[in-house]
Formats: sequence, C-alpha cells, structure tokens
Amino acid sequence: MTSERIRFFLPGPSYVPAAAREAMTGPAIGHRGAEFKALYGRLQGPLQRVMRTAGDVLLASGSATLVMESAVVSTVRGAVLHCTCGAFAERWLAISRSHGLDADEVSAPWGEAIDPDVLRAALKRKTYDAVTVTHNETSTGVLNPLAELAAVVREESDALILVDCVSGLGGARLEADAWGLDVALAGAQKALAAPPGVVAFTLSQRARERAAAKEHRGFYTDLLRYVMYHERQGTITTPPIPILFALDRQLQVIEEEGIEARWRRHLELRRQTEAWAGERGYAYASGPECGSPTVSCLRPPPGVDPPALVAELARRGVTVGGGYGRWKPETFRIGHMGEVRAGDLGALFADIDEVARTLG
Repeated sequence: MTSERIRFFLPGPSYVPAAAREAMTGPAIGHRGAEFKALYGRLQGPLQRVMRTAGDVLLASGSATLVMESAVVSTVRGAVLHCTCGAFAERWLAISRSHGLDADEVSAPWGEAIDPDVLRAALKRKTYDAVTVTHNETSTGVLNPLAELAAVVREESDALILVDCVSGLGGARLEADAWGLDVALAGAQKALAAPPGVVAFTLSQRARERAAAKEHRGFYTDLLRYVMYHERQGTITTPPIPILFALDRQLQVIEEEGIEARWRRHLELRRQTEAWAGERGYAYASGPECGSPTVSCLRPPPGVDPPALVAELARRGVTVGGGYGRWKPETFRIGHMGEVRAGDLGALFADIDEVARTLG
C-alpha cells in the first residue's frame, strides 16, 4: 500500500507507485540467463492468483491489442462473434475483419452491457469458432456480466471464449478457470498499476488444441510459440525487462492486500464516486446496473464543458481522462484503479468542484 498522494486518474495507464518505478532502475540482465528465468518464474504464482487460474499465465511484449489480434489469428478458422458495447470491443471486431474473417457482432448501445439472452439467440442462429467479450469497457465505464455471458457460450456452443480483461484485471472480479475462459488477456498498466508494455494472458487447453489445428498463425501472433518459450521460463523475443521488475514489485503489493480485498476496495471507490457525482449533478454515462469498479464515465452538469474541465485540471497538475471516441465531446472519465485510495478521490473531487465553479 502506497502513502503517496495520487493526482493521476487516467483510465489507463494508471499511476505507478515509487517503489515500482524504483524497481526498474537496477542493472541490466540478459533475457536468456538464470537471473531472468528466476524473475519470470517468480511472476507466475502471483499472476495465477490475480487471474484465478491454475494454468500458465503467459507474457507478451507490447500492448493488449497484440494479444487480441493473436487470439483470433491463432485460433479462429471459421466465424467469430464479437460482443460490442464500446470502442475497445469494436476494435476486436475491426481486427477480425482486417484479417478477412467471417466476423459478426452482438452489440449493445454505448453505456449498456451485453444482454446474455441476445448472445444466446445469436449462438442459436450460427456456429462460431470463438466469441470475444470485453469484460470492462474502458471507453464507457461498463462492466459486462462476464460470468453469465461465458456460461451462455458454454451452454449453446463449442466456441472459444476470448476475453479482454485489460481495464478490469486486479480491480474487478475475474475467475478465469471457474468461468471457463479460453483466453483472458490484460496489460499491466491499468488496475495492476505497473508501467505499460507487458501483456499477461491465459491459454486454455481447448485454445491450444484449436491453435495446433490451424496451419498459419503468424510469428509474433502465434500463441503456441509463447507456450513453447514459457516452458523454458522465457519470452519469444527480448522483453521489456525493467517493466517486468516493476510488475514483480506491484504483484507483491497486490499479494499483501489480497485480490478479493482489492476487488472490494475498487467497488468502494466506485461508490464514493457515485455519491459525489449524485450530489453535484454529474450523470453516469453507463447504466447503474453495469457500472465499472475501475472507470467512471461522467457527463457534467449544464454549463461545464468536459474538454475544458479536463484541460483546466491538467493545468493545475491533476490528470483525468477525456471522453473517448464518439463520446469525446460530452464526457470525461475518472480512473479509480490501481493504488488510488479514498483520500485521493476526495481531493480530486474538491479540485473538480473548484474548477467547475470557474467554468459553470
């Protein structure tokens, strides 16, 4: 737990505590040597506990988009169904179409979650190799009912369940094994509060078998290549070693807090934000039944321009996120994730109140 005052509330990347930043400053090590193998092995247990899996947690260098693309390139030969309710879910759809795949979508309006019954109906109409779901949609602050959606996929099909957990992992409940997820992927830079540049992901036995049956999986996008190097306690190419040292430090912090306690803390931060927003006339862009515990997407009261609010806060040394995509002009986003505490949010709300008085 950090005692640092946090004034950085992007919905990713999140604030990286001083101890994690310090962990990146050690001497260089080789990525094929014993010291790196020890580091790589040390990450496994904590990552398994964060992702709630008894299986391997693999590591890729890059952004989460790399593993989103790799998942469809490595495992999908037929049709793929994308559950879309915001910009990042739509990105996965665009990736599949860019590869010429037979890609369909089950969509919900921005600000709403995917309806399991609508997904069920789509799975009854057509056979799919895979279904993709964004657990926590960063653009809208929506948490999808992943457990229910995954259960529907299992009941109605033999499709793989590919999940973007990027802005939820470490802040929203995730049960990779219990929910039967075949690929669950997340960057280190959001609720884990490590620097960007590393992606952790699971790969079920079913997904490995589907990948083995696909002839062309690319090179950097071949998830079985990651498995091969993982078994040697390494990565397929030179990884960002300093970031892995920072992730190692942050995982120690998460272990000390406990993952379930961390989930509860993020829910409390969401409730704190809801209480302040309700008192001040800020409206949630997401529905109350599907609000994210890590990201709040808000519409200010009349007279307060969101881009102007974000810009003036930045001028005062306080960072929040602007609206994203089609909601850019009308919303702003608060990332209450990672090591953010109630006192940090309280100070942020006081800053927003003061700025809003000058703009309204």
